Amino acid sequence: MAHFQRTLAPEQLNVWLEQELDYLLAEAGRLRLGEVVTPEQVIDTAHKYAATMELGGGVPELVGEMMERLYQSGTDSDRLIGELVDEDTITATVDKLLEVPLSRQGITWLSHNPVLLALLAGGTQLGVKTWLHQGIPEAVRGMLGRRVPERWRATAELRLQDWLMRRMEALLSDPWLYSGENLASLRELILDGWRELSERPVAELRELLSSEDIQELFVIGYDFWRQFRHSDYFTTLLSEGVHTFFDKYGDSSLLELLEEVGIDRETMLDDARRFAPGVVRVLRDNGMLEAWLRRHLTPFFEAPETLAILGDEPPAID
Repeated sequence: MAHFQRTLAPEQLNVWLEQELDYLLAEAGRLRLGEVVTPEQVIDTAHKYAATMELGGGVPELVGEMMERLYQSGTDSDRLIGELVDEDTITATVDKLLEVPLSRQGITWLSHNPVLLALLAGGTQLGVKTWLHQGIPEAVRGMLGRRVPERWRATAELRLQDWLMRRMEALLSDPWLYSGENLASLRELILDGWRELSERPVAELRELLSSEDIQELFVIGYDFWRQFRHSDYFTTLLSEGVHTFFDKYGDSSLLELLEEVGIDRETMLDDARRFAPGVVRVLRDNGMLEAWLRRHLTPFFEAPETLAILGDEPPAID
């Protein structure tokens, strides 16, 4: 007992950590992932925590408080938005997004997608109605409202919406829209807008999103996740992801797996040196380390097989 506690003394702890880590890494090189755990075990465990277990009420509350503090800390910064997001990243993203519609499949999807067509047509219709509202004098609008029957106005709006849907479909299917000149102009328009935004301080984001908006968006996303995780689709994605991982790494050793994800000996040793001394010191000072050792060693020394070797009296465990 005393020997083991001396091994974990502060002046000896680093040596012990290195020896134990080197031993574990050597053994990890002999074990294959597929020998230690099966895909089904991982799927069952992941499904339990991701789809079955309900989070306690304290978790969303804690996340909300963390988001509030992060929001306040982030928006108090004098940094410019452009210092946080590199323009090269924005440019590469815009170029990739503009590249997608250029494919034949992309053009077909854009020109026949009912949700996109309805969104564009609805936005255009709202713009037309706003222009008419602002362009027609109030007296004329009032007279039209009294003279034109409600059903006529409703019919006119339906016909306008139908016409806009057909025009949007024709526009999105027109190859001219995706010509190099038009896409280049759109690209420059987006990047000009980004350059203007990048020169503004992060604090101005408060004008776009308040902390309440952030928390409400989190609640919406959390509610979606709670529903989505119970779906068959999520279960299928989870299963496919785990099987893909095992197809790639099932025959790899645990040491190779650690190296693949970028965790090396120095990384693990650094973390062990950071946390172990404080933990061991607390366990030693409050007697928990000694109690743990006695709980595990006493049954061994009191076992009949051990007594037969050592004699009738078990040695004192000091």
